[in-house]
Amino acid sequence: MTLRVVYIFPISHHFRLPFHEKLRIALREKQIQYEVCYSNPFGENLEKKDTVQIPWGRKVPLLKFRNGGLLLQLAFREIVTCDLVIVQQENRLLINYLYQVLGLLHLKRVAFFGHGRNFQAENPNSLSERWKRFWATKVSWWFAYTEGSKSVLSGLGFPESRITVFNNAIDTDALRRFERAISPERLKELRSELDLRGNNVGIYVGGVYREKRIEFLVEALDIVRSTIPDFEFVIVGGGADLAVAQAAAATRPWLKVTGPKFGAEKVELMLLARVFLMPGLVGLAVLDAYSVGLPVVTTNYPYHSPEIAYVIDGVTGAVSTPWTSADSYAAAVVTMLRNDNLEEISSRCREQAQKLSIDGMVAEFAKGVERALGREGRDSRECRQDRGNRVV
Repeated sequence: MTLRVVYIFPISHHFRLPFHEKLRIALREKQIQYEVCYSNPFGENLEKKDTVQIPWGRKVPLLKFRNGGLLLQLAFREIVTCDLVIVQQENRLLINYLYQVLGLLHLKRVAFFGHGRNFQAENPNSLSERWKRFWATKVSWWFAYTEGSKSVLSGLGFPESRITVFNNAIDTDALRRFERAISPERLKELRSELDLRGNNVGIYVGGVYREKRIEFLVEALDIVRSTIPDFEFVIVGGGADLAVAQAAAATRPWLKVTGPKFGAEKVELMLLARVFLMPGLVGLAVLDAYSVGLPVVTTNYPYHSPEIAYVIDGVTGAVSTPWTSADSYAAAVVTMLRNDNLEEISSRCREQAQKLSIDGMVAEFAKGVERALGREGRDSRECRQDRGNRVV
């Protein structure tokens, strides 16, 4: 018997496409039909230019209220015949509440995909965060980004036996394939195109918006440059603060801004660098860096995404303190560039990228889908624990 799983999310991001493709294949082998449902990008996502179409997915209309503060995807038809619906944990996704009510009435299996809380929330006791906590336990299953997310959920009283930790990842194998195909001649040509002349090149790859602290980054870069005269830097990405980066580059010949790049173009730019800098919010970009052996230098910024757990201070990167000090951050960058063991650190980064692979993520996610559907055998203790919360 083939079961049907639908993952409904508002925006289809470029970095997530390989996950959907691989998960679809993995679940098909288990006689589970995997479908996705999404809508057209809007607002900041258009500026970032990091969205993509999914040929086999279904695109549905999206209604926006309060300037995009509330979103309603017209995906009602999707839940009628599916055996499990997976949605992102976001307060503003109005259709989630319909699904969750159906789940509470034992009419639909519903799973959340997310962090357990908003890691960027400045006030953890705000009305928004209290609302998120209330609904966090009103699902039959959880797909949690990391062990840190699992701890948040278990702290809310959600049964650990119904939490799948998938260790959020990107397709680092694809990035390594791109790397192997890039010749030294191409890198030399690219250095010439960007007019990079020094040996100490750093890079930033990711969204360019407020939480990434671009102004702080530029302040720190100036300090590094004053200490290491041949230091040069490349900012890769797009977003609301792209103009800030471009304005800084206009008065700093050693600072280059390329806009968004993906695939092989992104990899060849990273191969020009020795360090990966991201003083603000750290997320999956850390795996971009690790896949090509770049240590990540960040700060103890209090609003990182769960993937900050992948940055091991002194092992695969550096975490400077306090997060408000550009001097401290610049010092950490200088120390990393002058580290005699930089090659060893680079090797550890590559090892970390191999451990946190998208194949591993897909395998764990697929196991979680089977368990959420009741397809995988579980011991009697877990069954007794879940029986009272089972959604059928």
